[in-house]
Amino acid sequence: MKKLYTKALAAYLEMLEIHIDTKTKDVTFHEKTNVFYDTLFDVAHKIGERYVDSWWDLRTDSLTEKKKRANKIISDLKMELEKYDIDNNLSLWTQDLIGWLADELEDIEWTSKAFL
Repeated sequence: MKKLYTKALAAYLEMLEIHIDTKTKDVTFHEKTNVFYDTLFDVAHKIGERYVDSWWDLRTDSLTEKKKRANKIISDLKMELEKYDIDNNLSLWTQDLIGWLADELEDIEWTSKAFL
């Protein structure tokens, strides 16, 4: 079942890329693919949770390590966004977007820290 989960997750990621890539090329198709990637995420999520309901783990790290890793994933991406904003000559709109996204990550970073 883990292989099925991995395939479903890969399908979701590919569909998300297709969705994003068609934004400026075919607005109607782009809008419809929102349902496609949402459904594929739901499929992958449900398969993954059914797998762990059967007392298997998707990852081999301990619960403590998973909590630390979750926090690090969020923290690292937030730092990458902040660094990208500083290192690149971005438009004001893009600077605002990057800043807003970094703020969003900071909000969940504090939540993830509470579990450490």
